Amino acid sequence: MERGRSSVGKDLDEYKSLIKRGTCFLPYMASRGFSFAPSRFVGYAGNKLASHAQNPHKDGRVTNAAINEIHGSPPRADATLERAYLDFCSTIGVQASKTGAFGVLRKYWLTPEIEILLDDMAEKDVYETLDLTDTEKHHLKKARVGQGLFRGRLISLWDGCCLTGCDHISVLRASHIQPWRDSTNQERLDAFNGLLLLPNLDALFDRGLISFNNKGEIMISKVLSDSARKALRCSVSMKVDLRAEHTKYMTWHRENVFVDAMA
Repeated sequence: MERGRSSVGKDLDEYKSLIKRGTCFLPYMASRGFSFAPSRFVGYAGNKLASHAQNPHKDGRVTNAAINEIHGSPPRADATLERAYLDFCSTIGVQASKTGAFGVLRKYWLTPEIEILLDDMAEKDVYETLDLTDTEKHHLKKARVGQGLFRGRLISLWDGCCLTGCDHISVLRASHIQPWRDSTNQERLDAFNGLLLLPNLDALFDRGLISFNNKGEIMISKVLSDSARKALRCSVSMKVDLRAEHTKYMTWHRENVFVDAMA
């Protein structure tokens, strides 16, 4: 009996250590809210705490690459998930470090399901804390998914895909530069916080696999292979005609969404 309690205690200590020292996490929803699985642990199939502690070959670079392949994109910093991570640490009795291992910024895999939950949370906060008219609520709901007033403003600003010039408007997507959940209500409807893009380019931009410098020149993540880039019709010579009003949003995208190196 005593041995059993000792084993459980060691497992708990190992689990808390993984949570505290982790740099890249896979967030998921549990009964109490957001929980976080360290990539260095969940990246190994059928992993157990006891066996993990005895694994001399465990390496976050290996597990991160495996998770990247499964989800199709690398992890990235996210302010909302960072707050949720700190709350999670508090509930399990862990004093969270200021950063991940080696002083690196913590990052999270934003699966489609998690992104929907985060946007739902942001939308709920907007409507609970602000006195909005029905018209304002309608515009913000539409802006969240790149429709309505926001989309109309982008069409007027760009006339077509801002990278390729494709003017078949019905297939183009209105993409926020600074994501909806990280913007104020004014920023959510600001035409300069958006790009009008073909779906393949919108997906790359949304996942931080491309961004743009202040001259509008394309920046391509090291995560994106040349073969994938070519298959997705993403040219290294692409350029977007940015204006001064775009600068603060694009700077935010480069610093918080763009993936400049392998996780």
